Amino acid sequence: MKRVFAIVSLILVLPVLASAQRFDREHLSVAAGARFNHVLNNGHHDIYGRLVSSYDSPGAEIELGIDTHPSDSSWWANAYNFPHLALGFSWNNTGSLRFKNNSRLGDFFNVYAKAQIDLVRAGFFSFGPFLQVGAAYTPFKYNYFSNPACREIGSNVEGLIGAGIDFKFQILPQWELSVNAALTHHSNGMTGVPNVGLNEVSATARVRYFFAPVPAIRRERGLPRPEFPKGLHFNVHGYAGVHACDVERRAVEKLYENGQGKIRGGTPAPPRFRGGLGVELTYRYAPVFSSGLGVEAHYADNQYRVNDLVLKGEEDPRGYSPFYVTAYIIQEFHYNRLSLHVMFGMYVFKKTGLTEDIPLTYQKIGLRYNIPHCRGLYLSFDMRAHNLDRSYCLEPGLGYTF
Repeated sequence: MKRVFAIVSLILVLPVLASAQRFDREHLSVAAGARFNHVLNNGHHDIYGRLVSSYDSPGAEIELGIDTHPSDSSWWANAYNFPHLALGFSWNNTGSLRFKNNSRLGDFFNVYAKAQIDLVRAGFFSFGPFLQVGAAYTPFKYNYFSNPACREIGSNVEGLIGAGIDFKFQILPQWELSVNAALTHHSNGMTGVPNVGLNEVSATARVRYFFAPVPAIRRERGLPRPEFPKGLHFNVHGYAGVHACDVERRAVEKLYENGQGKIRGGTPAPPRFRGGLGVELTYRYAPVFSSGLGVEAHYADNQYRVNDLVLKGEEDPRGYSPFYVTAYIIQEFHYNRLSLHVMFGMYVFKKTGLTEDIPLTYQKIGLRYNIPHCRGLYLSFDMRAHNLDRSYCLEPGLGYTF
């Protein structure tokens, strides 16, 4: 499990390293901070009434900063107002909360990549939003026998996504104090069930040391635009992932409670394979923007008929198929070789059963990284979600742009 955690973390932070301009004394900084965390109630799942009776815990973080500077003459950094990039490690002491019903959560040990953009710079003061993405390890997860009320966390390795705003004060040429407020979400991305996830709001006070004095940072106007592949592009891509179905979990647990089935190792629903192939037609009309349309064909293994018979007592008259097709629109935001994209799509063909919780529409957010010296070839990592809040599958993939 530790190897899986390390590999996932490395995959997530590599694009940040690859997009940084230099890895030397003039661009590096280190930061350390203390954090106050507050666990949020997760709606109709009612974590307060079911699992915890205290909600606040301490935390800590350390970061290695890799900053962009005007002296590098980077059009990309200038376009995004010279973002602050960082690799970080943080600790959430959620295991210290008071728990109910003989269940518990564990501490979260997080590794993440972070990007922060200043909206305002005024003398020694600056502030702006940040986004962080990474992975976490926690020792406790849902177990039907030993941890039954912990329906938030279904695996030891979690994904982490967070957003917030940072207020910074430059007190000396190489020293900075900052405070930030953030909202973070831990989730296994449906690689295990249950997949409710855990939400926390936090406040952090930090001190940051720059290895060289910070230069004056001011956006330049009229820089010549970089060469970029303007026009229509045809993308082909494939992905492979796993999905643990919460509907299958409920069916297996019901069979067990009726004396008709087994639950092995306390985990009712194993992760099942997901895969797909897709094509896109996009138009890149600016260095930082491109838009397009796409179609994907997917394969999704599951015991759909069994789930319907156990939970509904009837079969779906439309039948069942592990194959389905989707169509979507895509918008990309480019930063040199790295791009962030969002997709909004709909299922145009699916036969997955009465109880399968797949709605008509879906959403994706993800990253693509164009591999140096491999023209057109890119790596991708996507999260597909339903109803704008529920992860369905994490989808690492490979693609090619013509």
